[in-house]
Amino acid sequence: METADGSKSDMEAKWGRLVAQRGFAQIPNYLLLLNQFIAEEHRLTPVESLVAIHLAASWWKKDTLPFPSMLTLSRRIGVSERQVQRAINKLQKIGMVAKVKRRRAGIIESNAYDLSGLVGLLTAIAEQNPNLFPRNTGGATPPEEAGA
Repeated sequence: METADGSKSDMEAKWGRLVAQRGFAQIPNYLLLLNQFIAEEHRLTPVESLVAIHLAASWWKKDTLPFPSMLTLSRRIGVSERQVQRAINKLQKIGMVAKVKRRRAGIIESNAYDLSGLVGLLTAIAEQNPNLFPRNTGGATPPEEAGA
């Protein structure tokens, strides 16, 4: 994993080649900090938080919903499939995710998960709690920062 000039990527420099080669996921910091921004009755347990993070980590393309199975999530998180199921039910109940049934050639496959509720929640949190030190995400530089 080298940059255009032949140097190591930041990922490889921080974590080493073997770890960096496995890949990484983009997880919004607002998701990692979610419980400090939401009402106490909607706060997530550690398992619910991990399920939300792993669903987000499985969402590779904007137009393709993530579809990890309960078994996959339970193995990744280290809890039972039933605990994952309960966590997803809670995330559905509070509007963060919606289950979408999937079939291929008439065979039922693992559910896909629509995260638009979570995206909306994180957007609202971001609007109400602006970041004082925003990162450059590759978009155009605002005129006030560009010296205009």
